[in-house]
Amino acid sequence: MIWLDVLSRQRLQEILARYADQRIGVIGDLALDAYWYADMTRSLLSRETPHFPRPIVREAFSAGAGANVATNLKAAGAGQVTVFSVLGEDWRASILAGLLASSGVSVDHLIATPQRSTSAYIKPILQGFDSQQEDSRLDFENSAPLSPALEDELISAVEQQLPDLDSLLIADQMPMHGIVTSRVRDALNRFAARYRAIPFVVDSRHSIGLFQNMILKPNRMEALRAARPDRDPHAVPREDLAAIGMSLSAQWDRPAYITLGEEGVLVCAEGQPRYLPAAPVHPPLDVVGAGDAFIAALAASLAAGATPWETGAIANLAAAVVVEKLNQTGTASPDEILARFDRATASDSRL
Repeated sequence: MIWLDVLSRQRLQEILARYADQRIGVIGDLALDAYWYADMTRSLLSRETPHFPRPIVREAFSAGAGANVATNLKAAGAGQVTVFSVLGEDWRASILAGLLASSGVSVDHLIATPQRSTSAYIKPILQGFDSQQEDSRLDFENSAPLSPALEDELISAVEQQLPDLDSLLIADQMPMHGIVTSRVRDALNRFAARYRAIPFVVDSRHSIGLFQNMILKPNRMEALRAARPDRDPHAVPREDLAAIGMSLSAQWDRPAYITLGEEGVLVCAEGQPRYLPAAPVHPPLDVVGAGDAFIAALAASLAAGATPWETGAIANLAAAVVVEKLNQTGTASPDEILARFDRATASDSRL
């Protein structure tokens, strides 16, 4: 049985229970996810323009990007979660900080400045009589890089808190003018070399190969971009991907987790690669936030003493919980992870 070969239910319960003792930091790009519901049955043609307006009748907000990683950590039972980032002084920052604080995440080390715009992803949902669909997303982004003074303030905050952390998670998600600049990344690389006992876990969409002495979580395309940019990501067999994962792992003697979407994860650690299938799910599915749930469970499990293989299995379970939560940036609780384990092992036993 695939799942029970890696992780027993008793062992899963032990690891999840240890989350409560963990102190985990999250540094990087935070964002606000917003869902604006427009009742198009109320829409009347504008007198000023030849367009139908979107009458917003309901809105819902949730933490996105690295902020969703932080809320996932709290939802999974992590004892202390602290975010390190820079927000603007705007309405989105107020909502985002409030969401984090209400979920139990410490916002004491958030830096607010009028120099920045708080990132947000606004998703208009157009509702008809018996149907709905998502309209083009509206994004709030920054048009200038983080200033050196803000970089220094952010680096100093992380450095002061690191001795009290059991794990540090880096959410490097913005390709343009994000929080993890080259100076911030260089500082994190130095800290990872200095604090070898603390798992530094990094999710970077564009620069995974530039992080040192850290546990890497690239997807297939990100791993190839780091190690073999000449290869077509759609034409790389799993055995070649395993070799790439092993090279990433061996470089810093740290595990590497190459996520494969609905196929699961390739865990490369301790000199060997191992493929772990995804937990079973049932459509309809919404993949928003699945990667955040995966890396949150990854960091918490490693800090709790799980093996690389146990960690990969638990992260798969957390991601499977989230993809079945529609129109929200979901989280996975310990009870939901345990229930998903029971579903996975029951399905496994029928194979």
